[in-house]
Amino acid sequence: MRGNGASYGDPNDRYDDELNDDYDLLDDLSDDEYHGNARRRAQRRAYRPTYGKPDRRPASEREGAFNALMWILDGATGLIEELRHNDLGLPEEFWVHAYAARRESLMAMRAILDGWIEDDAPSSPPATKPDQPKQRRGGIDIDF
Repeated sequence: MRGNGASYGDPNDRYDDELNDDYDLLDDLSDDEYHGNARRRAQRRAYRPTYGKPDRRPASEREGAFNALMWILDGATGLIEELRHNDLGLPEEFWVHAYAARRESLMAMRAILDGWIEDDAPSSPPATKPDQPKQRRGGIDIDF
């Protein structure tokens, strides 16, 4: 058997690389080109592809281009509107009580805020003696 897989007496020449040995691509390369890597061999070639200008334009130049942020915002707005107007299959009595509970929780928060406002308000101003002049901030007296 030969090194290429064909036996010595095989009449079929499909495995015989000596029979049709007219041209070999690697014969054209010198030793340096043959042993270099494919990138360096490709860089030595004078081939430059002729690509045309693409028909694509950036989204900023196209009217009505897809905007992912606006798409998400529209979806979220639509979902909120659907939830606001959809009863979710719950009875009307549930929604009456849910509205009342919401109102009560807002009134509870209002009571807390009113209490904080009262605590923060200054108490009645201390009584000042009538013979004592009012002090202004900084209290600098200048004699002429």
